[in-house]
Amino acid sequence: MKNLLILTSLLVFSFTNLTSQTIFKKGDLELATGIGLFSTFAKDNPNTIVPPVSARLAVRLASNFSLGGYAAYSSAQSKQIALPDGNFKDVDNEFFIVGLRAAAHTNRIDNWDIYGGAMLGYNIPKVKEVLTEEKSVGDDAPSFSRPAENKVTYSAFVGGSYYPIKNLGVFAEVGYGISIFNLGVSLKL
Repeated sequence: MKNLLILTSLLVFSFTNLTSQTIFKKGDLELATGIGLFSTFAKDNPNTIVPPVSARLAVRLASNFSLGGYAAYSSAQSKQIALPDGNFKDVDNEFFIVGLRAAAHTNRIDNWDIYGGAMLGYNIPKVKEVLTEEKSVGDDAPSFSRPAENKVTYSAFVGGSYYPIKNLGVFAEVGYGISIFNLGVSLKL
């Protein structure tokens, strides 16, 4: 028992020494990759083909401000969606976002990087709809969907990174984008 206590104390002490060195300064780069837990298309109850994945690269313009690029992709498929006019359709949805992100950071807690910011991006959806069961309706039947189109978008996010090892960390983030909630790995370069 005494040996276990000594070993645990040594591990905690060495882990603390390792982690106390993660400090961001002007010019540092951070690369992060993540996976989304909730797709922005969750309300359609789709089958996920490719889960929402993202990557970002940011440079610290100051110790508490970063600017960087963002890219994300997801793919999902919904089968037999009932339409109000009695028809059914299958939908294949690929979604790609590229953007520029700005974030404000606070480094007041050791090994933690708490941040929030905004993104200006460009959505590139690719949606394929196929009517699978068509009933005869008049030409004046209402349409309940808009065609997918590329467009400029904006979003906000908040998150935090924890660096248990000097330059390797994990992050969690909430905000509108490829997913509502993202988890991932970050690397200080």
